[in-house]
Amino acid sequence: MTSMTGHGRGEARTKVWSAVVECHSVNRKTAEVVFHADRDATWLEPSVREKVLERISRGRVQVNLHLERADAGTKNFFDEKRAAVFVEQARKLQKKLGLEGGVTLADVLSAPGVMRAAEPGGDDARDPVMKALEEAIRGLESTRNREGAALKKALLRSAEKLESLAKKIAPHAGRVAQLHREALHKRIERAGISLQPDDARLASEVAFFAERCDITEELERAASHIAQFRDKLDSKGPVGRTLEFLAQELGREFNTVGSKSSTTAIARLVIEAKAELDRIREQLANIE
Repeated sequence: MTSMTGHGRGEARTKVWSAVVECHSVNRKTAEVVFHADRDATWLEPSVREKVLERISRGRVQVNLHLERADAGTKNFFDEKRAAVFVEQARKLQKKLGLEGGVTLADVLSAPGVMRAAEPGGDDARDPVMKALEEAIRGLESTRNREGAALKKALLRSAEKLESLAKKIAPHAGRVAQLHREALHKRIERAGISLQPDDARLASEVAFFAERCDITEELERAASHIAQFRDKLDSKGPVGRTLEFLAQELGREFNTVGSKSSTTAIARLVIEAKAELDRIREQLANIE
C-alpha cells in the first residue's frame, strides 16, 4: 500500500552539467504532474512528465528542476558579427556628430550581445537530468511506501473495530421483534383494549415488523465487505479507489441497519460504526 504524499531529491553531474531535481507529491483523485524549471530547461518537460507517470498512478506530483552549466560562469562566446556592426555604427555616429576619439576594445566588449554566456540547453543535458529525476522518484516512492505502511496499520485497526461492532449488533437484532411485541402489548393495555396474546392480528403485526426490520442480510454483506477490505490492504499496486468503494458500501449497510432498527443499543453501535467509517475515509483520501 502506498500513500500519495511524499518527497524525493536527486542530483547528477557531468563535466558540463549540474542537475538537481526535487519531487513533492500530495493527494489527488488522478495522476497529475506539475513541472517547474528554468526557462532554458522547459524543453525537458515531456520526458520528465512521461517518466513520472510511468511510476505514479495517483496524486499530484510537483517536479522542480534546476539545471546549470558547470562552466557557465567562466566560458563565454564572442560574437564577432555583433562586434563589427557595433563598431561600424559607432564610427558613423561619431562622424555624424563630429565627436573626437575612437571606439575602444572595452566599448566593444561592453556592447549588448557581443559577449554571451554559454547557453544551458542541449541534448547532452538530458542524461544528468534523467539520472537526477530517477533518484528523486526513488526517494519519493520510499517516503510514500513508509507512510503507506503506517496508513495500512491504522486501516486494519479500523476494520477490526467495524467487525467488532457488527458482531455486537447481531445479538440485538434477534430481539427486535420480541421488543416490538412487548411494546405493542403495553400500548394495547394502556388503550384499554382486550386482546389475547395469541391473537392473529397481533401475530401478523409482529411478523410484518420482524420482516421489515430484519438486518441479517445487511450484517452479512457488511462482514463480506470488511473481509474484502482487509484483503485489499494486503494487495500490491494502487488500491485506493477499491477501498473507497468498499467504505462507501459499508456506510450504506450500517445506515440501513440504523434505519431498520429502533433499539437504543443498535443505534449507539451504528453511530460508533459511522464515526469509524469517517476516520477510514480520511485515511483513504491519501491512499494511491
